[in-house]
Amino acid sequence: MQVDQSDLTSMVIDKIDYAGDDEVISWQDIRESLKHDGDIRSFQSNIPTLDSTLQGFQPGELIAVSGIRKSGKTLLCQSIDRGFWKSSIRSLWLQYEVTPRQFAESFPDGVGLDMTFAPKKMKAHVLQWARDRILEAIAKYGISVVFIDHLHFLFDMGRIRNASLEVGQVIRYLKYLAVELNIVIILLCHLRKTELDKEPTDMDFRDSSLISQESDVGLLIWRVKDNDNQAWLKVCYSRRTGTWEKKIPLAKQQNGLLAEVVNV
Repeated sequence: MQVDQSDLTSMVIDKIDYAGDDEVISWQDIRESLKHDGDIRSFQSNIPTLDSTLQGFQPGELIAVSGIRKSGKTLLCQSIDRGFWKSSIRSLWLQYEVTPRQFAESFPDGVGLDMTFAPKKMKAHVLQWARDRILEAIAKYGISVVFIDHLHFLFDMGRIRNASLEVGQVIRYLKYLAVELNIVIILLCHLRKTELDKEPTDMDFRDSSLISQESDVGLLIWRVKDNDNQAWLKVCYSRRTGTWEKKIPLAKQQNGLLAEVVNV
């Protein structure tokens, strides 16, 4: 339907005095306003090569973490989170995968958990509920990072016809949420079945290529064959730094968490 010229003129005039928080301004004005915000704060995981490769984790980013079953995805994220705590960065866990008892007891004895938070009760398949809990955690505790374990609990697999499109919609929503709320979202994802002797890639993310296309960073972890205490972490991509296929050796420490192996 074509808009009449007089109607268009009236619509334009009506918007001249608009001054809402979403008004259109120049990129120069945006750049000037950003100077007053100071430098962007980057969060450090205390995995040195990971931190230098990514130049830290920055608010507004969606990080996809994947690996085969029992490869150490949750343990990796717990280890990263522990590094955040050392810089007083608080986190929220939407932990669907294990019970609260199992998750709490998986941290080493003597490690305080007062820097990380979780809902008393989880609710699956409801993105709005997840957003509300994130907002609550920001308001009450000032959290800056959200871990979601894992992606497929955010929608009902039994009710969808096209898993790839559904995953894509969820990924885009989470990316928007990270930007809107100025937080880091770290999302755990499953891999599709791969050959055991083949090194996985981000193309192996289960159900949708949109996971790697829409997220800012892709991390993969897999265990070293015949050694349950050692693993490889691969930064598949980082859009901000341009990193591609960077591998980092990890080992399980006496405290039960993962740390980088030096002099390999």
